[in-house]
Amino acid sequence: MSRRLRLALPLCLAGCSEPALAPRDASVADTSPPLDAPADASVDAPAVDVPPLPPPPLAPLREAVALTEQRWLTARSIGVDPVIERVERREFTYPEAGSGSGLAWREVTPGASGELGSVPANNFLWGVTRLELAEGQYAFARVDRAAGVYTDHAPQPADIYGSGRMRIPLVPQGDGVVAVRGVGGRGAVVAQLFRTEDELVFNLDDLTAPELVAGESRPQWVGVPMLNLTRAPALDVTARVEESDAFEATAMRAPSIPAGAVTQVAFSLRPKRPYPLLMTPQRVALRVESPSMRFSYRREIELTVVAPAAAHRRTFVSRMDGSAQYYGVLPPSNFDAARDYALVLSLHGAGVEGIGQARAYSAKDWAYVIAPTNRRPFGFDWEVFGRVDGLEVLDDATQSARIDPTRVYVTGHSMGGHGTWQFGVLFPGRFATVGPSAGWDSFQSYTGRAAPRGAFARSQASSSSSAYLSNLARRAVYVIHGDADDNVPVREGRTMSMRAREFSQDVTYHEQPGAGHWWDGDRSPGADCVDWPPLFELMQARRLDPTELDFTFTTPSPWVSPRHSYVTVLSALGTDADVVLTSAREGASVRLTTRNARAVEINGNALRDKGITSITVDGTARDVPASNFTVGETTGKTLGRGGPFNEVLERPWCAVYPDAGPAALREYASYLVSSWSLIGNGAGCALPRSAVTPALRASRNLVWIGGDREGASLPASAPFAQDEGGVSAGDQRWDSAAAMTIFPAGDHLDAWITVTPGNEHLLFRIQPFTSSFVLPDWFVWDESGGRAAGFYRPDWSF
Repeated sequence: MSRRLRLALPLCLAGCSEPALAPRDASVADTSPPLDAPADASVDAPAVDVPPLPPPPLAPLREAVALTEQRWLTARSIGVDPVIERVERREFTYPEAGSGSGLAWREVTPGASGELGSVPANNFLWGVTRLELAEGQYAFARVDRAAGVYTDHAPQPADIYGSGRMRIPLVPQGDGVVAVRGVGGRGAVVAQLFRTEDELVFNLDDLTAPELVAGESRPQWVGVPMLNLTRAPALDVTARVEESDAFEATAMRAPSIPAGAVTQVAFSLRPKRPYPLLMTPQRVALRVESPSMRFSYRREIELTVVAPAAAHRRTFVSRMDGSAQYYGVLPPSNFDAARDYALVLSLHGAGVEGIGQARAYSAKDWAYVIAPTNRRPFGFDWEVFGRVDGLEVLDDATQSARIDPTRVYVTGHSMGGHGTWQFGVLFPGRFATVGPSAGWDSFQSYTGRAAPRGAFARSQASSSSSAYLSNLARRAVYVIHGDADDNVPVREGRTMSMRAREFSQDVTYHEQPGAGHWWDGDRSPGADCVDWPPLFELMQARRLDPTELDFTFTTPSPWVSPRHSYVTVLSALGTDADVVLTSAREGASVRLTTRNARAVEINGNALRDKGITSITVDGTARDVPASNFTVGETTGKTLGRGGPFNEVLERPWCAVYPDAGPAALREYASYLVSSWSLIGNGAGCALPRSAVTPALRASRNLVWIGGDREGASLPASAPFAQDEGGVSAGDQRWDSAAAMTIFPAGDHLDAWITVTPGNEHLLFRIQPFTSSFVLPDWFVWDESGGRAAGFYRPDWSF
């Protein structure tokens, strides 16, 4: 399994280290094994009834031109990169052939697809060119196997994995110098530049789209990455599907397509009738409008129609950011609309598409196989944002089809094996069987990386699957590993199965003799290492009680896994320890004991359905009402606005920058949005402070970048300030530094990121869209790395 390069620099400090869903659609033919999508899951507005606005004129259809005659200079460095600091500080100038910035530069002719050359592992390759554009011309690029791209020093992310599908804006502001920082050990660095007269570009190479199932007529969604090639945001964006014989006219809204950034825009598909059984491809016209743009832009796409029994892509709108995401669906064989089915959630390995994962299985006559994407083929190691994606898919699938909640299982391979452990131990109330194949415990056990310390030990505590194996009591576990695995060492399977036996008596370990990382045989019509018959036989024999009354459940944080059975943890007493819930039935009563829980919510209906009429919580008894009720302190930190920093980004968010000030503040906002698009297939928002409206404040978590703390509405409980010389918190001060902090804003969570003037390059050292770097509530860093980090108290005091 390939490991993702961490784009944020290592930051080491004292105390740290390195919407309701529609019912079954009656218009669907009985022969189709359907999974309904939500009736409408738009985050900012419904997909209908958008007030008509005079649209900008339609842009003429123009093709982008590949700039194949660019003159490039390249240089390689071994081990140490002498150029990056000059680029970050905006001191780098276009070199001449020969030497400059400590490197030997030579002129190269790129390959047919823009190849600049390869470089060994632990080395760097810089490619530099000048971009000359006439008035009314814009540029964008495909940059693969690189760590970043700089246009006149303004950073953009690159596609480190080299998928060939990503595109990023290039927005020159001075000399038009474009610098690409390639990393070694990944093959040829690619930099293709394109010129266009369009201010907005649809990247259809990176389309998120469904495969339409013949006979179905349910809503679906399409996601298109949009590149804004200007230095001004496109505000009040409307994404329309034009009416056709097959589809209704629909519209969805987005606050912005940020300046000089790429972000996904979602479109709503509303079929007028079931898709044809002849499986004729369906054409869809997409149009994007903004009063900020000179033109509106229109493109057509073609969607495939597949047979009802085929594995296919199904899309939904993410509650996290309003983007369109897909998951792979393998329907049951011999589908019967009157039956309830089991569901097997299957998590893919690094570099594998969700639909490819679904197609690795043979159809079961008793279960759906559902394969989420982790947002991207490499994604987030099924941690952090990847965990949220998997749970969103599980919710969409279980509420869309006739799924028996007692028969839900999780399995996966490689990185997906790690994800299987993660989902199993952190969400034991969702899965009856946990079946990892070639999985691994944690980044530390797999890579040898040092464990995080201090505040980061708590913000990243969920990464250690073995720390929460006790949650698998009364769960079935089936571990698969090849004894010749040269990617994930077999010790991972052996160790984890042995540790799991300390808590569950229902653990099976299968080690395949002579098998490597991915292996197949004749035991299953699918790939044996995932479609292993004994694993599925075990699943069929196991059931889950979603509202069990006798359990001990441990969660690292309400932010990670707040709910088990009838209890939801709303907040913790302290962030320095896990929260533990212990429940025991005593006739018609339940005794619940908590440790480190400040407030919990009890599902009274779930208890009454079990015949429970009274409950004792930490020694205090009360009757059980036919409703939810809360025990504990409900002010201060609570679920959804309790931190850590990453919680801000797990709800629709918008980066806000000053109208006036250093361009780097706007560029950092764009960098965050582009990073979320490339790494997380995400929809982001960034705009100036003058464009912030009460409606935006109410609907989104805001990430305020730069400016004064009063403009960001920081409460007194967040004692951070910034002046011309440094940043401070309480009686502590750090010169020439940057800081970020979260704070409550009404019923949600905002953040402020600030930096000492002249040190704006420090901002770009923090890129929060990773699985291995989870920020706590607040963090301070400077040129030397992290300086301080921590959490607020439950009442938001510092």
